[in-house]
Amino acid sequence: MAFCENLSAFLTKEGFQPEATEFGLQFKFQGLEFVHFKDDNDELFLNLFFPQIFPVTPENKADVLEAINTADNDVKLAKGAIRFGNAVWVGTECALSEGYDLSAIVPRCVNAMLYYRDTFYRAYSQTPSGQAEMKKAQENQPAPEA
Repeated sequence: MAFCENLSAFLTKEGFQPEATEFGLQFKFQGLEFVHFKDDNDELFLNLFFPQIFPVTPENKADVLEAINTADNDVKLAKGAIRFGNAVWVGTECALSEGYDLSAIVPRCVNAMLYYRDTFYRAYSQTPSGQAEMKKAQENQPAPEA
């Protein structure tokens, strides 16, 4: 059985309802979308991605890269990158050995990506772009009713 099929069977067993796509699989966890890109040339390689956790614009790109660098240094297993030029994606990649146990690997990968997202957001909030966005969001909050 191909790795992508093994992963799909595991996710189904765990209640994730994976969906086969032209690129591999996608599934939701806690309402968030995750993807796996199939690699028919390497059956012992797992990759999982948490796509588009943050938009990238020409105006915020330098601060996004700073936040990615901070998160990459602070978080093990998961790493971030700007993909397709317009969004931060978080990914995990693992070389597997024969007899691998996805029940020990997949939850740790997903949790690492969620932790990475939170670490990235904290780091970005400390940048000039992040501070300006937070100030703008606070100014747009409705006044509390008396």
